[in-house]
Amino acid sequence: MPLDYLFIPIIGLLAFFLKGTAGTGTSTVIVALSSLVIPAKETVILAAFVNVFGGLFMWRIDPLPIRKRYWVPISAAMIIGSVLGALMLKVISPQRFLAILGTAFLLTGIWFCRRAGGSVRGEGAPAAAGPGDLSVGLFSGICGGFIGICAPPLVLHFGRYLDKARLRRLLVIIFIPAAVAQTGTFALTGQLTREILLLGLVTLPTIPIGIGLGNRVFLRMSEISFRRTLGGLLIFIALRLIFKSLG
Repeated sequence: MPLDYLFIPIIGLLAFFLKGTAGTGTSTVIVALSSLVIPAKETVILAAFVNVFGGLFMWRIDPLPIRKRYWVPISAAMIIGSVLGALMLKVISPQRFLAILGTAFLLTGIWFCRRAGGSVRGEGAPAAAGPGDLSVGLFSGICGGFIGICAPPLVLHFGRYLDKARLRRLLVIIFIPAAVAQTGTFALTGQLTREILLLGLVTLPTIPIGIGLGNRVFLRMSEISFRRTLGGLLIFIALRLIFKSLG
């Protein structure tokens, strides 16, 4: 456990650097790398807890406005899905969860490697959310509460018509209530243990540093190279988790 208190904050710094750069990816990095040192199910709970504070910090440094009629319904769908996903995490066996998480990381890693570039250059967010937006929000919330990965469906869907800046802002806004819902459900079901809470608290000081650095390189960094590097890392970790689930 003492090494965890050193290793986990370093992972948090990398995760929140990605948060500042793209508005997402925090949970992906935390769950993927933290699973090397703590049980896989605990990494999802840890990611949800620190994401609450990371999202609130990111909210303040990114003031781009988006209509409430657009993001509030999507956020509500994310909350419902997050609660359902967190309840699913409670009942699944650790061994089966390893296999599911490993498969999810494998697909996410391939997605990161194959996806080229950012979103389209749209004129702005729509006036209101449509049924497709709500369906994607619900599904992504379930994924976030269950395996800690909810970004790919959101980026694939909303990236079709939102530019890079508005996409990042939307992700920041809807992730905050989703993370609160996940953390609250984990606490009420007894999954948020004292050890996970302590690991989360020692990770919090990395939030302003990581997000601050990431925000500085938001418009200058090579997104393609970064995504391919992250994708390769996720594929490596995915194979490890799948192999471990078989053992």
